[in-house]
Parts: sequence; C-alpha cells; structure tokens
Amino acid sequence: MARREGLFVRRSVCLGLFLLSGCGGAPTTPASGATGDTPAVHYSFGVDPELRTLSATVCPRDLRFTHLRMTTPELLDRVRRPRLVQATGDVPLEFEEDAVPIASMADGACIGYDVDLGPPGEGFWITHGDAHVLAAPDVWLLAPEPRPPGTRLTASFTLPPGVHAAVPWPGDPRGYRVPETAFTMRGAGAFGKLERETVRVGGAELDLVSLGGGFGARAPLVTQWMQRSASALTHLHDGFPVPRVMALLIPQSGSDVGFGMALRGGGPTVMILVGSSITPEALDAEWTAVHELFHLSAPRFQSKDVWLSEGLATYYTYILMARAGMTKEQGAWDDLQDGFRRGSRRGTGRTLRQESIDMHETHAYQRVYWAGAALSLLADVELRKRGVEGGLDGPLRELARCCARSEEAWSAEQFAAFVDQKTGQAVMGPLFERYIDRADFPETAEILAALGVKGAGREMTLAADAPRAGVRSAMMAPRAGGKGP
Repeated sequence: MARREGLFVRRSVCLGLFLLSGCGGAPTTPASGATGDTPAVHYSFGVDPELRTLSATVCPRDLRFTHLRMTTPELLDRVRRPRLVQATGDVPLEFEEDAVPIASMADGACIGYDVDLGPPGEGFWITHGDAHVLAAPDVWLLAPEPRPPGTRLTASFTLPPGVHAAVPWPGDPRGYRVPETAFTMRGAGAFGKLERETVRVGGAELDLVSLGGGFGARAPLVTQWMQRSASALTHLHDGFPVPRVMALLIPQSGSDVGFGMALRGGGPTVMILVGSSITPEALDAEWTAVHELFHLSAPRFQSKDVWLSEGLATYYTYILMARAGMTKEQGAWDDLQDGFRRGSRRGTGRTLRQESIDMHETHAYQRVYWAGAALSLLADVELRKRGVEGGLDGPLRELARCCARSEEAWSAEQFAAFVDQKTGQAVMGPLFERYIDRADFPETAEILAALGVKGAGREMTLAADAPRAGVRSAMMAPRAGGKGP
C-alpha cells in the first residue's frame, strides 16, 4: 500500500464548517420585526468588478458605539479611508492602534471604510485566483464596540453582475445575520465567480462552493467525494454532527488533494484545495475531507492541546473511512501503524505538550498528530476492554450534542474529565497524565499485537485468533443506524 509521506508537510492545524451566502443584489429592505428598541448594526458591503477593493458602510440603530476595531491587527494596513458618513457630508476618521475611535455620531449617521483586497496575498486571508478572491471576513469585517449582548448584526452585499459572495453566515431578511463568532474566531469568505451545489447528508445541508471556474467535468467526482466523506461521520454520530456545512473548494493545479483547514468564525467551515485534474482513483483513497469534517463534531481545543484535536481527528479519519467502506480494514490498520512508526521517529525531544506549542516552528507535525492518534487508540481499546460499548464513540457523540458549536476553547484536562465521567471509567485522565509531559512516544506495539495486527504493507495480516480480535473488528465495523445521504 502506498505511503502518505507528505501527509503532514501539506497540512495546517485545523478547526470546523461553513455556509454559503451572498449573491449580487442581496435585499436591503428592513427585516420583519427589526424595529424597536433592540440595538442593531447593519453592514452594507460592495466589491468592485476587479475584486480589488471592498467598500463597507456600518449603520447602527438604537446603539452608540465608540470604536470600530480590526480583529486581525496585522492586516490593518489594508483598511483605508475610515470616515463618518452623514447627510452633511463625509468626515475623515483616523486609526488609533487597531481601532477607529468615534467621538460623536449624529442620529442616522454611519461609518464607512474601504479594504484593499488586491495582491500581494496574505495566505488564506487574501488570495487571488481564477476570477475570484479568497478574502476572510477577518480582513474586512470591523467590529463595533461596545455592543451589548443581544445586539442584532446583519449584512447585505451589492455586487457586480457575475460576482457572488460566500460567507459563513446564516440568512436573514436583510441579507445575512452576522454571528458573534465572526468577531471572535477565524473565519473564511470569498468573492467572485462561484459554482454552488447543495446536498443533504445525515440530515444536514452540505453546501459545496467551488471557486473560480470550478472543476468542470470533474465536478460530479468532487461532489460524490465530499458527500461520501460527510457520510462517514454518520458512522460515529446520529446523523451529521452539525445542521449545516459549507465546504469551500479551491481548485489548484495537479491531480491530487492539497491540504484542508477547518474554521468556526461566523459559522462552521471547511476549506480544501483540490486538483483541477483530480482522478477517481485519487479521490477513492483521499482522507482530507473526513479529517476536516471530523473537527466539526468536537469543540475547538486550546492551542497547547493541538495534539488532542489533531490526534482524535487523525485516529478517527481511518476508523470512519473503514466503517464507511472508503478503505479496507486492513488498509486502515496499515495506515495507522505506519503513522505511529513515523510519529515515533520525528520529534525534537520535547514533551508532547511542548511539541504542540512549538509545532509551527519545529515542524514536528507527525510527532504531534500521531502521538495524539496513538493516545486515542490506547483509550478506545482500554474502554472497550472494560466493557464500555463502543469505546470512545459514546463520549464523542455526547460531546457533539452538547458542545460542537461551543465558543469555549476546551483543554485536554476538560476533555479527559468529560470522557471519564460519561464512561464511568478513569481511563482518559490517567492516560493523559502519563504522556502529556513526557517526550517518549506512546507505546502501541503491545496493543496492536493484542488486536491481531501483524506485519506491514503487503505482508500485513489481521489474526482472527488474537486476544482482542473481536475488539479490533468492532472498532471498524459499519455502525448500525448511521444516517447517510
């Protein structure tokens, strides 16, 4: 079986799901029930036909805010011409550090500003492609302050013919409702030529948004792959773990899948680079979408515990692909075992927690991801040995129900306490305590042998008479009652 040696070289740390919104000429009539004393702020956005400049007007109602703040200060130089917009004429305003102070504002006045979307790009914040620009709301959505709890924030877009907007916000009679998480978590957005298709998976809507010219004749292949990948999550959860998902699919040169990213700001989002010449054979074995979508079924974790978020996602990627028939059981065990070997060789001698903190400087991705995956395996098997039906599956289903869309960043300690409380077994807490602050890789050889995983690659066998062979088979068996497409 071919190895995926570039697995983590091409990956980013991931996090959640997305909704398509926005077409030219979004309605701007007042929302039903939008009058009264409820504080409200409405954003009106426009983009020029060349996708180089975004213009914004921010209008409050029953609210006096004193600042508009940039949520991504490092991109502050892209914001131009902040101004007070009023009937008597515009009044220039100035930035002070990362915010525009507003000393006084007459009734009916608004705040305007422009944002430079032109090159050079800023990674995933601003990237130009074929007739589109990937432009995260972090760049162009300035936050009004103060805004009391319950403030209604809405937005509309007026765009040139053929230009559409993709943002992770739910619909609203005025265009879109802007969730509070748009200001507190990283999000994604795009403008330009977009191809859209919506499919239903496990009771959820999956909005597939392809940038630029899309994938042409290969579009059905990509749709089927995304639908199949999302359906894999139903072999863990009761349906898909969140009600609506948007996948922002970015064509790139080549015939394979690049890397993906999961985001939560303003709504759940996955962004995935897909080769414009992708083949059915490449998609048959592709794991990226399952991995990114899995992140949506859990809360975000603190950055120091990225080993946990990425480890869980890595481990369950292969488990769920096997359950869904996207790979054979033997192939899944081979990939897991190979990953453990690579992860054990590619660290810098730091503890697991410190490796996670320094990962982007040291590039010890394999050590971090696969150590987390190894701990997931050890916990899953131990829980099953102790008679907990489904092992980790049950606690993860509970976690999705309560907390998948939580704004709180969980710690590894919180997660361990949650699992141990739900299972009634002190497994996860002691396991984490044993390995988090140690430099050695979790020992998996003994567990794999007990499961009957022997050899590697073409020489691998799954022994039916192994002590834990039944546990091994149950771990990757299709889940009864899973809700597919």
